[in-house]
Amino acid sequence: MPVPEAAKGCPFCPENLEISTPAFAPDFCQSGRIRVGRAVAFPNMYPLSSMHSVVVFTPEHKLGINAYSPEEFADGIAASAAFARAADERGCPFHFLGWNHLGQAGASILHPHFQVIAGKSPVSSLKECLASCISYRAKGSRSFWDDLLESEVSSPRYVGKTRGFTWVAPWAPTGACEVIGVLEEDSTSLLGLERESVLGLAEGISRILRGYWALGIRSVTMGVFSLPPGHGDGAFRLHARIMGRSRRIGCDRAFLELYGSEVGLTEFPEEYAAALRGFF
Repeated sequence: MPVPEAAKGCPFCPENLEISTPAFAPDFCQSGRIRVGRAVAFPNMYPLSSMHSVVVFTPEHKLGINAYSPEEFADGIAASAAFARAADERGCPFHFLGWNHLGQAGASILHPHFQVIAGKSPVSSLKECLASCISYRAKGSRSFWDDLLESEVSSPRYVGKTRGFTWVAPWAPTGACEVIGVLEEDSTSLLGLERESVLGLAEGISRILRGYWALGIRSVTMGVFSLPPGHGDGAFRLHARIMGRSRRIGCDRAFLELYGSEVGLTEFPEEYAAALRGFF
């Protein structure tokens, strides 16, 4: 495949990846890198957790968020789950999948890639989410996620459905045009996700990004909230959150966010949910 001039020298492009990126130890991955379809996972050179992987989910150096196929995302999600499973087997059961696309979202390398961290305890946001879910169920015996989907599917914040996932604009977004995709079945983990649900998650991400592109959004941040199989006490549900990022160069966090613990938003969730609904 021809390499764009701007991409020459990119360490994640296929002609450079084998020599520019590290490999897993043989006792972690015999071949050195995890491959699923066209996705490739390898160790992060600057790990932020006990185990930290980069997952290049497409060999193509394409930057437009409207250009990624569901199949590319599905390969990346499956490779991420394979890394998390291997980490789990080595005493790091808690994992978190994240994506920063372009410099405005904090990415240091432009070639599209996920990151997956794994450790002995969950990241703070996941720990807080789980505690809140357990507390919610204890008060009324119902799952927060069941109540959320039941109430939002008929609200103006409803966006659409893909295989096994419902997508809504949260009532209180934490970023620009944020959307949350919730697994409809009672499952907590990427590690136990059936292929059909992986494709549903991937399709939802792809549709949201096409909608974002139409809204003028070019950069995104995403997180997939997942627990090890068997965790969550029946109260937690696998879900993904995606938000648009500023067109300005560099991250768009400022005093309001950093010191006021507030987020300055210019779009109401009901408005952008209506705009994105047409892509489902």
